[in-house]
Amino acid sequence: MEREKAKAEMKAKEWAEKKAAGALDEDMPEDADGQLHNPDGSVFTGPKDAKKVSLINMVPPISKMDAKLNDLPKCEHLALSTNSIGAIGNLSALRELKILSLSRNNIKAISKLDGLGDTLQQLWMSYNSVEKLDGLSNLRKLRVFYVAQNNISDVKEFGKLAANKALEELTAVGNPCYEADPAATRAAIIRLVPT
Repeated sequence: MEREKAKAEMKAKEWAEKKAAGALDEDMPEDADGQLHNPDGSVFTGPKDAKKVSLINMVPPISKMDAKLNDLPKCEHLALSTNSIGAIGNLSALRELKILSLSRNNIKAISKLDGLGDTLQQLWMSYNSVEKLDGLSNLRKLRVFYVAQNNISDVKEFGKLAANKALEELTAVGNPCYEADPAATRAAIIRLVPT
């Protein structure tokens, strides 16, 4: 955060020098005002205003999704990949969350996502220990689901995704159900998930 603030202050200083040299006000870049900005250009006012939060590969690794994540009500993209998270925490206060990245953790079950049913569009769960595809049926807007390299041994688990009518992209390779005959498994998944 300090590094980003220093960059913003440097841009503001550079703009002040250009202004002193005769640059017009309408030529000032949006991010040259000395403030931190969100990706959409709006001024960042603190964690409650954050649209994208990236806590990837933290040292020490995050092991639990605690209630503090609910202090991010405007978050649209929460990235918690490459940590040691063992279970999905309650994210019901994240009413604008569209992308949830939990790949490369120690998650065994998909749960506590019901509160995200009207917003979550992408769920990245690859490289975990998921065996069952429960807990997804209420995700009405889910378009992208990455669940490669998990522990799904029964191809019938993918039939549970038939309730996700908006699903457009599914990645499931590397699960035990693929080992015997990858082409047949892919064909079976396509039959089970008609969307």
